[in-house]
Amino acid sequence: MDSPTRPGPTARTPPQDQRRVQFRQWARGLRDADRAAYAALYREMSDPLVRYAYSILHDEAGAYDILQDVFLKLWERRASIDPESSLQALLYTMTRNACLNVRRRNGYVVQEADDESGPLARLESVELAAGQAIDANALQQRMDAWIQELPDRRREAFLLSRQHDLSHRDISDLMGLSERTVNTHIFLALKDLRARLTAWQNEKRTP
Repeated sequence: MDSPTRPGPTARTPPQDQRRVQFRQWARGLRDADRAAYAALYREMSDPLVRYAYSILHDEAGAYDILQDVFLKLWERRASIDPESSLQALLYTMTRNACLNVRRRNGYVVQEADDESGPLARLESVELAAGQAIDANALQQRMDAWIQELPDRRREAFLLSRQHDLSHRDISDLMGLSERTVNTHIFLALKDLRARLTAWQNEKRTP
């Protein structure tokens, strides 16, 4: 008797692709003035956008004000939203521009080149530790301090990639840099953090 035919493995949509599909659906909903889509997008993006705004302003109340401003403007311009463009990148661009405008109004010099100034948000995902058990809390504190010392633009590119999951292309559009420059910023950030991690591990091994 012939063996029953077994179904092949079911292809699964990668989580990142699922997010892109979801954002396109929200974009279409916004363009059609769907308030449920608007509310769902707000729930999804409010926390990461506040963290991003805080990383620029270093002002919690100001970061929440920026969030409200951005979503108000998004609703006002909903008819012009292109579902095939990245809605996520649009929100980060609007947030960044609003933050830089606030800094200018408050008399800050907005840095467009690499420097060592500027606040930053907490890095949530630590992926550099390997090969031995490390106290996660101690490592997180060290990582926060090390990332604070990265040049401003390098730090921003790194966090947009690792914390906010933006593609290098979206980051290049957002920051006004070439994709190659974005890649270089992230590579150098990782190189610096790995070197600091290695030195810290060696210190811990020293009796």
